[in-house]
Amino acid sequence: MKDNSDSQVWKIRTIKNYPEAHNHILVGKVLGVTDSYVRLHCTTYHFAKVVNKPEDIQIGNLMVRVVPWSRIEIINELPPTFDYVRSRLIADKEGEVLFEDGRHACPVGSGANYEVKY
Repeated sequence: MKDNSDSQVWKIRTIKNYPEAHNHILVGKVLGVTDSYVRLHCTTYHFAKVVNKPEDIQIGNLMVRVVPWSRIEIINELPPTFDYVRSRLIADKEGEVLFEDGRHACPVGSGANYEVKY
């Protein structure tokens, strides 16, 4: 396993098995990468197609997870200084929910007024 001691922080969206399935996002520090999987210390976020407020998102526990490459749809690399452990969900306006750590903000999902489609 390749060690990622440079503290990469990734936001990973997993593949949905069918269009009506909830979206699954993992946000955290990359602990290692192999040809088969990514190992993360992360939190999971589960939500439906449209997200208008933080309450629309279910937050999982912070823990180590192993995600097979075959289940990953997209990876967004966040700044290495993004504090994924203490980040919180905010809504800065109707239909826009973000991860925010006091220094950085990153969109979570698509709301009624949001262009990125998850």
